[in-house]
Amino acid sequence: MFRNRVKHISWFVYESFTRTIGYRQARRAVKCSPNVRLPMVLSLSFPLFGYNKTNLTNNNELELAVNNDELVLEQKLIEADQLFLANKFEDVVKLLGEYKDKNNVQVLWRLSKAEYNMSLDENISKEKKKSLISSAHESIIKALSIDSNISEVHKWAAVLIDAYSNINLGVKEQLLKLETVKFHLQKALELNPKDPFSRYMIGYWSYNLADISWFRRKLGSILLGTEIPTSTYEEALEYFREAESIQPKFYCKNLLMLGKTFLKMDNKFSAEYYLKLVTQYPVKTVEDHQAKIEAEKILKSSFG
Repeated sequence: MFRNRVKHISWFVYESFTRTIGYRQARRAVKCSPNVRLPMVLSLSFPLFGYNKTNLTNNNELELAVNNDELVLEQKLIEADQLFLANKFEDVVKLLGEYKDKNNVQVLWRLSKAEYNMSLDENISKEKKKSLISSAHESIIKALSIDSNISEVHKWAAVLIDAYSNINLGVKEQLLKLETVKFHLQKALELNPKDPFSRYMIGYWSYNLADISWFRRKLGSILLGTEIPTSTYEEALEYFREAESIQPKFYCKNLLMLGKTFLKMDNKFSAEYYLKLVTQYPVKTVEDHQAKIEAEKILKSSFG
């Protein structure tokens, strides 16, 4: 849209200029000789009868080049989404890395997502993990400053603000970031109500706050000088169940959290059901593996 507006203004200035120059040159030519041919520039005064082929060709070639670059990037974004499905996060970074400084929101949130997932690898060093999270955090904050009306941007902002604070900030600062994390999760859900992951993430946020004992909460408030946000297991359960109703078995950790939440609420029948689903879930990622191990431990300790 912006490009079209600029082209229109450029043509208007160009046309006005050539009208003026063509008219003056034509008058001089006519005075010198009644048989003289009109100067070529005069034809530019009448777009319906003539035009500058060279300039228009250059403009068209420039526009085609820009459009071609946009099509190439669009194709790469589609390819990146396919790589996500195959859990090839490093390949996503290699594919989109050259566009990191182009201020493209669709590129930035995908790079953030890929680098965060790479940081979950249990085999990388602490330094590498910190570097990946810091880079992903930088990209998502930049994306937020460009366009804050995209659900995926807010979702990954929540993830990375939390991850970044855990490795770079003190306990008090981490607590202060909790409300910021919840704000971005709720904004992501508002922009895309059908996304089960956003509901899972709010549920996970609620569960962890509900899991803080009254004594620890009170002690933390006194020592840190700040109130710790509150939530309940009932609130967490509602989000986990809503996520599951939107897309059943979409994420092993949602099944795990359903089992853990039901167990906290003394509903052992439902807890066992969901924990067993986790142990049967196909292992494709680091998170799948971690969830399966945790579910097996809980089943062994709580159900024999």
